Amino acid sequence: MSEIPASQGSWWRQSPLWVGAIPLLIFLLVSAIDLALAKQFTDNGKAVVSDALGGIWQWMVVLLFLIALILAISPLGSLRLGGENAKPSLKFFDWCAVLICTLLAGGGVFWSAAEPLYHFQTPSPVFEGVEASTAAAVDPALAVSFLHWGFLAWALVATTTTITFSILEQRGEPLRPRTLLVNIVPRRWVDGPLGDLADGLSVVAAIAGTVGPLGFLSLQLSNAAGQLPWLSDSAGLQSLVVVLLTAVFSTSTVSGIQKGIKWLSELNVWLTLAMAAGLLLLGPGLWLIQHFFSGFLTYLIHLPQMALTPNAIPDNWVNGWTVFYWGWFLGYAPLMGLFTAGVSRGRSIRELVLAVAILCPIVTNLWFTLLGGTGLHLELAGGGISDALAQNGAAAALLAILRQLPLAGLLIPIGLVLVVLFMCTSADSMSYAAAMVVSGRNEPPALLRLFWALMIGSLTLVLLRIGTGLGDSTSIDALQAFIVITAVPVTPLVLATLWTAPRLAWSESRRNRAQQNPTD
Repeated sequence: MSEIPASQGSWWRQSPLWVGAIPLLIFLLVSAIDLALAKQFTDNGKAVVSDALGGIWQWMVVLLFLIALILAISPLGSLRLGGENAKPSLKFFDWCAVLICTLLAGGGVFWSAAEPLYHFQTPSPVFEGVEASTAAAVDPALAVSFLHWGFLAWALVATTTTITFSILEQRGEPLRPRTLLVNIVPRRWVDGPLGDLADGLSVVAAIAGTVGPLGFLSLQLSNAAGQLPWLSDSAGLQSLVVVLLTAVFSTSTVSGIQKGIKWLSELNVWLTLAMAAGLLLLGPGLWLIQHFFSGFLTYLIHLPQMALTPNAIPDNWVNGWTVFYWGWFLGYAPLMGLFTAGVSRGRSIRELVLAVAILCPIVTNLWFTLLGGTGLHLELAGGGISDALAQNGAAAALLAILRQLPLAGLLIPIGLVLVVLFMCTSADSMSYAAAMVVSGRNEPPALLRLFWALMIGSLTLVLLRIGTGLGDSTSIDALQAFIVITAVPVTPLVLATLWTAPRLAWSESRRNRAQQNPTD
């Protein structure tokens, strides 16, 4: 990453820090004074944003995926990120492992057990004629889950943003969200208050996106701990879990353990493979394989229709699911694009799109089939998974599924360790990335890293309290609402990459050809 010139002052005087911190601190203060007001803000804000921007997000995600695919297939796909002489720093497997564990895995661990069950019970409007909770609803349920965690989602997080960052970094621009504005607005705006806003508000969106998985996974751990005879799953236990997890990733962020992200990612992948093998061998293996292919075919056939279902349909189904996910991943896009640009130097655009927008989504969809599909099979056999879902929400799905399999005593600990590792990897890397952005340093000060780590933990506590402190049955709604609201200011930055990524790739390709053939 390019550094901010020292003349611009100490990190604590940088404008992006306060642009990012002040909105979050105000929200924490309002929540401490009037919890009902904070809840009203999140609920109303999500409704307004979803109605106003939901349709735009849906079209943007589809176009972004198509542009990334066209770039990969075209001659521009051979363009190497970081320059023609750049060499990859990670082996292909290690690179994919880091991408899978850092980009969408934290939320995927939580939703892979629960989401297919929800769509099984209440099919998407696209599959309106399918009878709920029957064998006919299995493939549609998996197909909708594949939509939300498949090609479009992954492309949104780290394709056109990564390409834009990588090429502009070669031209001397810093790896900061404001760089997405280069060649779009005047230079003085990029270096001035508008650039500060882009950096600061991108941090807000990424922190909110990290708060979501931390909250989701905390609910999951709290539900697991509540199964012990001397504990009960309560708001107090959920808060305790958040505090303990925050202490873990705050310590790792400050001590520099984030340098071991490659090792943690590989451990996550191997544990995930072990658990996947257990689900395949101990569960309905042939049934899962069959429905992975049939569900994937259903996904491909209905992809355009599912992706572009109007968000104004009755019951706000699209806003509650698809628009929420696009807002979540949109908020991540600038900082995840930065991260991916950093670890993808030496890879071609074709390799980037293949890994990020094709291979990683297929692996994620397979994981959803193994875990969520096992839940569907158990539910069809009368396993009562839906009862656990109704009583304790989405957080209860993982344990309800694993408890009914052979060797549950082994699978459950593996599942819970995965939850903790994925959460620590995501929160650790995000707090570190946020500190890098607002300070402009490759090695941000430990105090700044700690600040963002504690901010993530504090916001999670507040949002869980909003969800439970006012009589709600679940905290997930509050987490989702906060995520969607914070994605709004990031939208123009990612929209700009629909134009800048192909334009920069084309100009960089012409520049390389001119250097190779100076007499032409």
